[in-house]
Amino acid sequence: MEYAKSQKLKEDWGNKPCDHPRFEKVYSTGAFLLNYSCTTCGADFTISQKLKIEEARKGMQI
Repeated sequence: MEYAKSQKLKEDWGNKPCDHPRFEKVYSTGAFLLNYSCTTCGADFTISQKLKIEEARKGMQI
């Protein structure tokens, strides 16, 4: 996801809660940055934070 799009999502979403259902790697001018953004609300996550969320989801699946 382009960095500017991530920032726009974050601005439009505001402070509403989000389950962060999907992440995309963030890039700017063709270079990937070291973070991921939620495709719903634009929140930024480090690789470690993203992995923790995904692992927690796996633990909740039946």
